[in-house]
Amino acid sequence: MVKKPGRVLPALVNFTALTVGITAGVAQLADFSDGVGQILLTVVGIACLLFLVVRFTLLYYVRRAAQLRLDADQADRRAITLEVGHQRYVDAIARIIDQEGMIYAERLVLTVTIGTDDAGDRIEESRHTTPNPRVTQRAIFPIVSDSGDRLVSLEEIDFKATLTGIAGTITSLPLTRNHRPRVWLVFDPGRTEPFHWVITYRPAGLWAPLRHEGFDRLVWTDRLPADSGGSSVLSDLVVKFVFPDTDGNPPHVTELRSFGQFAKPRRLDGGAGWLIEWRDATPAGRRYEWRLAQTPHPGDRAVTAEQPVVPAQRRRFWARLGR
Repeated sequence: MVKKPGRVLPALVNFTALTVGITAGVAQLADFSDGVGQILLTVVGIACLLFLVVRFTLLYYVRRAAQLRLDADQADRRAITLEVGHQRYVDAIARIIDQEGMIYAERLVLTVTIGTDDAGDRIEESRHTTPNPRVTQRAIFPIVSDSGDRLVSLEEIDFKATLTGIAGTITSLPLTRNHRPRVWLVFDPGRTEPFHWVITYRPAGLWAPLRHEGFDRLVWTDRLPADSGGSSVLSDLVVKFVFPDTDGNPPHVTELRSFGQFAKPRRLDGGAGWLIEWRDATPAGRRYEWRLAQTPHPGDRAVTAEQPVVPAQRRRFWARLGR
């Protein structure tokens, strides 16, 4: 407990007066000479002065530390208030977006590139959108690793959204909630005519389990949040899986519910890897689950490409990407 200055100062003055008085009395009773008495009183006075300086300095720092703690507590409360207010804005924007109906139709080509290492993982979403009647904003969930609860920023995955062949800009803003990244895309100007645009990002380490264990899977629900009936804004959906070139068996991809059609795997020119293309020409708000298998890195556990076994915890959620 810190004493108030009004109480401390009189106590110090009384202490000093008492000390000087006792010293002077002792000097007189001991019959010290004037020189010795003066020296003694001078020493006592200096000691009392030093005591006062030290005492007031300590008092200052104690009070300063208490004030800093109070300022820090107030700053923490302001930060919490701002964070709560910011989250309310984020939630309100998300609710507005999720309540929108089918105001556009879209063809989507998704290219999923599995790198030879973590840095080589890449996603490209090529979209052709027909507004009905006008598109001013969108929101998507980027495909990122679901390991841990670490917040993933747009700068970390090098997120970019660009228009193709037309003037205008797309502003990308994070709408993160529960450590799951969501991106709000604002079109300037709003689009009323069909247009093409591309999204690219690099979720490093996304396919690390596939490289080291030989299997992984990707889950996606093609359904508008506002429509529980299962409709879709997509008129065509193509997913291209690009695997690195390996000396083992060709990579293998299946769709758990047998939706869509697979093209035969083919090797890309110049040793660029393998391409497996899947297509659903009639999307209908379905839940897709693709299972991927490839020969793991040397020294890792082998996998049978024809019958991949995927543990339940190995999944990538690509939810409502049609938004």
